[in-house]
Amino acid sequence: MAEDVFEKKRINMFVAEEGEKLVGYALHFFTYSSFLARPTLYLEDLFVLEEYRAKGVGFGLFKRCVDEAISKGCGRMEWAVLTWNKKALDFYEQIGARRLSDWYFYRLDQEGLGRVPKSPQRA
Repeated sequence: MAEDVFEKKRINMFVAEEGEKLVGYALHFFTYSSFLARPTLYLEDLFVLEEYRAKGVGFGLFKRCVDEAISKGCGRMEWAVLTWNKKALDFYEQIGARRLSDWYFYRLDQEGLGRVPKSPQRA
């Protein structure tokens, strides 16, 4: 991850520190919305150490991403939340985010990438 953030610059990272201790981070990158003809900030991961949760650290990191999206002229900011993560769901809905119901997310994992056929399959 450090190589992708600092050397290859594939993803961006904001960090939260207490003294010299890293207590949380927010990984993000930019995609593009053809609907809006503007960039989208995608929040890949927001993590805060357990003992620093409910102390404003997560909100601070999230707000830093919001500010970055605004400063870069983004038309929106998006992220995914695991369905079982009730605390995260409550947090995002409490600050005014809305859960999308009109999109399905799909994923090809590393093994799946290798199984995509060379040409389209006909049904």
